[in-house]
Amino acid sequence: MAGAFFETFVTDGDNWLPPDNFQEHPTGVIAHRTSPTNIGLSLLANLSACDFHYITPGEFIRRTDNTLNTMGKMDRFRGHFYNWYDTQSLDPLLPLYVSSVDSGNLVGYLFILKSGLSSLPDKKIIDPQILDGLKDTLGILNDSTGKSVSANLSQISKTLDDATASPPATESRASPSAGTS
Repeated sequence: MAGAFFETFVTDGDNWLPPDNFQEHPTGVIAHRTSPTNIGLSLLANLSACDFHYITPGEFIRRTDNTLNTMGKMDRFRGHFYNWYDTQSLDPLLPLYVSSVDSGNLVGYLFILKSGLSSLPDKKIIDPQILDGLKDTLGILNDSTGKSVSANLSQISKTLDDATASPPATESRASPSAGTS
């Protein structure tokens, strides 16, 4: 669950805002409140997921757009976000106050996000590093099963290892039919 926190909990039901926490025991309980720090961290988690090729640039843009649109609907004090909001109603939580720490964290996260968004046009549509993301995902799947991988997973793993060891230099090398008419 730890590796999938933002994937699991930043949903339409919480207005695309991250809950402050999830309590697993004794029963699963989501804290439907968030702060500027949590929001910024969630935005950067999406950027990191895109950078590591766990999500596509399109999915990164969709998630970012959802959160930024929600932020535009939230009440503020003289332009500053309050420290706590209910993620379902978007109401600021009492007592109302602005935290310089949380506000500063959000500003820093937004500067990093801006840089990440600015670099998107220069990214390859399909980057060879996407195979590294697939290998990581396969490794997590293998680790979570607690057993040795099946023959199919072993073959997928071998294929990914081969592909990352010698990626094609050009599109024509990647596709046997490319360049032939």
